[in-house]
Amino acid sequence: MLRYSFFVLYWVDTSYLLDTNIISYLTDSKSPHRNSVKEKLFSLSEEDKVAVSIVTLYELAYGLATFEKTKKDDDNRDEKLFESGIEFIKEYLDIFPLSVEEIDIFGKIKAKYKQEIGINTKALKKNDLDFLIASTAISQGAILVSNDSIFGDILDYGFGLELEKWV
Repeated sequence: MLRYSFFVLYWVDTSYLLDTNIISYLTDSKSPHRNSVKEKLFSLSEEDKVAVSIVTLYELAYGLATFEKTKKDDDNRDEKLFESGIEFIKEYLDIFPLSVEEIDIFGKIKAKYKQEIGINTKALKKNDLDFLIASTAISQGAILVSNDSIFGDILDYGFGLELEKWV
């Protein structure tokens, strides 16, 4: 992918948009998927771009606010790991905002999903954040990295979503 910065042309091999579940695997020391995700991240080239959607940060902030404190003698290490993961993302990863370019994509994805799955409107709303993340990946030309099955459905709809599973 060709990018411009301060009038300098440079090449970004690939852009990856990490879904919330991928970030959760990284910030959960007990996750069986943590090491495989870390290995894949470390295998990327320096030219690859790794990003999250602002929607993912919203979801993570909610997760942190509702984090269950354990009564074990682990000093709440997982909560601290989760919090430090969020801070790392804010400081070092690209954060894709929502944009007007995604409005049409979002509408088409949601309508097609409702048509294909036959889901009622109330249940459909539960997937809005996933539709926003998919729309962001498509508009940014990024490969969405997720372990969430809904994105497999969206992939089949022909809107240009690229998807990788790292677990």
